[in-house]
Amino acid sequence: MEMYAYIDESGDEGTGGKGTKWFVITALIANQEEATALGYTYHRIKQRINLGADKVLHWRELNHPRKKAVAEELANNDFSICSVLVDTQHQDIVNTSPKLKGRRLYFYTFRRLVERITWYCDDKGYKVRLYPENKGGIKYEELDSYLDYIQSQPDCEIRKECIVAVKPKAKSQSNLIQLADCVCGVVYDAVEYKYDVIEDSYLLMLKNKLYRRNGKVFSYGLKFMPHKSTVIPQLLAGTYKWLNNI
Repeated sequence: MEMYAYIDESGDEGTGGKGTKWFVITALIANQEEATALGYTYHRIKQRINLGADKVLHWRELNHPRKKAVAEELANNDFSICSVLVDTQHQDIVNTSPKLKGRRLYFYTFRRLVERITWYCDDKGYKVRLYPENKGGIKYEELDSYLDYIQSQPDCEIRKECIVAVKPKAKSQSNLIQLADCVCGVVYDAVEYKYDVIEDSYLLMLKNKLYRRNGKVFSYGLKFMPHKSTVIPQLLAGTYKWLNNI
């Protein structure tokens, strides 16, 4: 049996305060039945928010009412969310040598996400196909080689023989990658301050979709880097009160 992980990211891969504070990479994970239902939901979403059939669904281009409508529709579906969030301004990220930024930051964060995707799928007895968004500037032959290399290392936590294939797709090629873009935007909007405000209501609507292992969501559905899961939510609760309600 197989599951499908549709992957997209939000934020900048620069470090040290030159871009966004958070770089977020997120997977929408679904089995065949769930993916089929999400396909119908995608078309229902576009009708509900009056987005033309030929238009690509981009979370960042939606206003608040449209985002709320998307989150409401997604909340009525079965799927799981796994997200890795990197604090690009944290000294443990900024001071790495060689610098953990750009493609190197993307690859490393992708690895951490894939680890969790395979834990989730393997525990359920599934193999998984990975569909990352076709990101400009990333050669996916290099990504495949990186994953092959990482899985040969003794500290790798990607479950062996769990990944069936890695097949990048452009947003325009995949309705579910567009939904993954929305799910990633939901997480990103809950952490990235703009005009001194964040919007956590979308994520709270979808909190039951977050991957939990033995009841634990931190380090599983939400992995904050470079922080240890044992200090979340205490470390960040003053900044993100929603962490106490997730």
